[in-house]
Amino acid sequence: MTFATKIRSSVPARMLAKGAQAFLLSTAFTVAAAAQSVSLQIGTIESPTGANSQGWQAFAQYVEAASGGDIAVELFHSGQLGDTEKLLEGAKLGINKMVQGDETLTGAYEPMLAWFTPYLFPDEFVMKAFFESETFGELNEMMAEDMGVRVLAASPYGFYNFINKTRPIDKLEDLDGLKLRTLPSSQLTIKAWEALGAAATPVSWGEIYTSISTGVIDGLGHTLGIMVDQKYYEVAKNVTLDNSIGVVNFYLVNENFWQSLSDEQRKVLKRGAEIGAAAEFGIASYRNRVDALEVLAENGVDVRPISEEERARLRDAAQAAVVPWMKETIGAEIVDKVFAEVDSIEKRLGGN
Repeated sequence: MTFATKIRSSVPARMLAKGAQAFLLSTAFTVAAAAQSVSLQIGTIESPTGANSQGWQAFAQYVEAASGGDIAVELFHSGQLGDTEKLLEGAKLGINKMVQGDETLTGAYEPMLAWFTPYLFPDEFVMKAFFESETFGELNEMMAEDMGVRVLAASPYGFYNFINKTRPIDKLEDLDGLKLRTLPSSQLTIKAWEALGAAATPVSWGEIYTSISTGVIDGLGHTLGIMVDQKYYEVAKNVTLDNSIGVVNFYLVNENFWQSLSDEQRKVLKRGAEIGAAAEFGIASYRNRVDALEVLAENGVDVRPISEEERARLRDAAQAAVVPWMKETIGAEIVDKVFAEVDSIEKRLGGN
């Protein structure tokens, strides 16, 4: 697959015969009326107090106010409408008009794998800039055409860090043999964890807590905020701050539904998604860097930063297994362009 923006062909204008004014007026009235009756039932997987859920709440408030009530939004939190894989499938089929998406998107649309590379982003600010870049915009247009789902906004919500019930992790060798949860649909996380010496174990989202407590897995990689929200610290007491894989929540929309909207409706939904994503980014960043660390410490969790030297060893081991496979799977051109974009952003923004 070549990495080029695919341009949607425009619908040709229709020649209207004289004397069709009545039909035209009737049709215009019908379309205008239909455009005012948009109802969205949106599923999310986090609790109502989760950062992502609060972002969607900001989205809903803006959309309903900005549309004058012409767009109604109803939110279903805590996985009431299914996990993100089920929500995405519904969005592809048009059953769901808008949904929460996350990194499971990489398992459904392979070109998105490139940004999911372990240890690619140095921090959440560089990651945020990538999802606002032209490179990601090209990936998004490809996905909208190929899969029928479009990203309206993206909100990085942190990095995977390891939490486990078995032992502290200070170096690469400490991961040897640990049973770590992976995304059920993600070959990338399976390959990455196995390259680090761990036993990659697919577990669905709703079964993580029980799987740790019963020993099905020793732990997993996830953000500090999620560790706290899902109370994983109750069953696992070792956290390593290695910032491996950057993770993001998406505001996804079915492409056919999107194209059926008026320009004004698209503008409102797009801006609402951007506002929601900005709210979530701020909330999640604060929780990861302040609140979550305090909660973990209060609950007796051993939280350890990893040295830059050891993080580099983890990066080299994981990427040695993931990058060649990824280039073969989605094409070297896509992978190289994503890596180059991240490198450019990092140099432009500086910092650490």
